[in-house]
Amino acid sequence: MKILALVGTNAKFSYNRILLQFMKKHFKQMADIEIYEISKLPAFSVDVPLAEQTEVWKLKQKVKAADGVVFSTPEYDHGIPAALKSATEWLSYHTEVLKHKPVMVVGVSYGRQASARSQVQMRQILISPDCDANLLPGNEVLVGGASRVFSKDGRLINEGMRDNLEKCFANFIEYIQVFKNIDEEEIQMPIKRPTISDAYINFPTGRLSLKEVQQIFSTIPFEIDLVDSSDRFAWYSDKPNREHVRNVASLNEPVTECHPPKAVPIVMQIINSFRDGKKDVVTRPLWMNGHRSLIQYYALRDIDGHYLGTIEFTGSVEYILNLFEQGAWDKKPDATTGASAHDEGTTQPAAPAVDASTGASETSDEATDATNDAPVADEADDATTGASESGSVDADDESADATTGASEN
Repeated sequence: MKILALVGTNAKFSYNRILLQFMKKHFKQMADIEIYEISKLPAFSVDVPLAEQTEVWKLKQKVKAADGVVFSTPEYDHGIPAALKSATEWLSYHTEVLKHKPVMVVGVSYGRQASARSQVQMRQILISPDCDANLLPGNEVLVGGASRVFSKDGRLINEGMRDNLEKCFANFIEYIQVFKNIDEEEIQMPIKRPTISDAYINFPTGRLSLKEVQQIFSTIPFEIDLVDSSDRFAWYSDKPNREHVRNVASLNEPVTECHPPKAVPIVMQIINSFRDGKKDVVTRPLWMNGHRSLIQYYALRDIDGHYLGTIEFTGSVEYILNLFEQGAWDKKPDATTGASAHDEGTTQPAAPAVDASTGASETSDEATDATNDAPVADEADDATTGASESGSVDADDESADATTGASEN
């Protein structure tokens, strides 16, 4: 079970941070708790430039990946701190990362009433239409007299408060499990329905069962992502060991929410060039996770040429490049290649030189036009042409986003 816990203040010292650190150790057998500092975030404003929202984007990815989120809030002036309200705004403005997400509210304060009033306010915010989180009613963790109930090494030593915390956290884990079971049942449903899994799709070139289609996408040596015509992330292949790990929580999100902020302008430039009919393919070679990868974007169109979306293919090319560097294409054909024995040693007429990026012969009258339209890895090219972009933010970054080549750092 993966839990994200937000320290609800930007103060350097906070008993709410100490409480979360205690929970992380105390409940390590029940859940993996990651503590997040909201002080990393810029103050919420709709005018904050996209380029300055990288940390906001990272927090959204953490929330999407978490099974549940814990908000720990102190109480300032009978309410939550401004920094916590700002963080919550980032998680609810033009995004649905908190929608139906199981959440829990805890809080520490110096007074006898603990953070009761700020927790009421936090709960009201979390169940508001913009957040629409799943909050378990009556599951209250109120830790008062903060300076007296924690030991010097950060343990909650008040037995009554510790017992209540244990009961409430166990309730929270069970609450999460209910939603996980429902989600897993929905995922398994297509497999359990024989009328669906046994169905076939007739193509002009043959027939495939839905099970065969599914396994084809899992077996092909590259991963596929689809952004639909409304610029929403619509589908991804479930290829094992993906270069860029996808999450079902990202499905149907605007493409701007699925990419690091500094990658969004490049992504939208590619998509808009497809929508406007200016381009049909963009290729981006880059280093990723320590190896050379190739990303190819294609405009998806119907038979009438209408734009249906952008489909992206991503895969490592190390194996192919290693074969080339080892001279695999220089060897004579043998019995394993399917070449006939009498062909060996026969001098063949030289083939016309072929442009590797287009397959066009250099002797062809159409060669010049073909290569002009093809994206080539030229450092002088821009982001939409498949340039190596050695001067850009993403060209040599091994932590690059596989779908764009943009670094998440």
